[in-house]
Amino acid sequence: MNEINAALNANLNVLVVFSLLCLSISILVLLGVALSIVPQANRTLNAFEKLASTVSTELQPTLAEASKLLGGVLKLQDLAQSSVSNVTDKVEDMTDNLTRAAGGATKGSRIVGAGLLAGLKAYLSAKEENS
Repeated sequence: MNEINAALNANLNVLVVFSLLCLSISILVLLGVALSIVPQANRTLNAFEKLASTVSTELQPTLAEASKLLGGVLKLQDLAQSSVSNVTDKVEDMTDNLTRAAGGATKGSRIVGAGLLAGLKAYLSAKEENS
């Protein structure tokens, strides 16, 4: 029985040593992979830091320019609205003036027509009296 125990213990010891050896090799492989990932992670973090600094540096001037542009657009909109309003007022004034002129011309043409008609009647009646 001692011999069986000794043989089992020897086989068990070999199995434990082999398992520990496999475990240490696996840890070394994982460490190698992790070490190759560290520089890439470092480059990625540096890129994020540069991006953040660029955004913080460029954001303020960009927002200032956008604000100026928006202010210019709003001024143009106000100018366009006031110009349209002025043109509308001038068109209304011209319409009123043309309406008055047309009314005056109609009145004047009636007066001239009545005067011509009266003159023609007077001429014809004078001609008949002379004949």
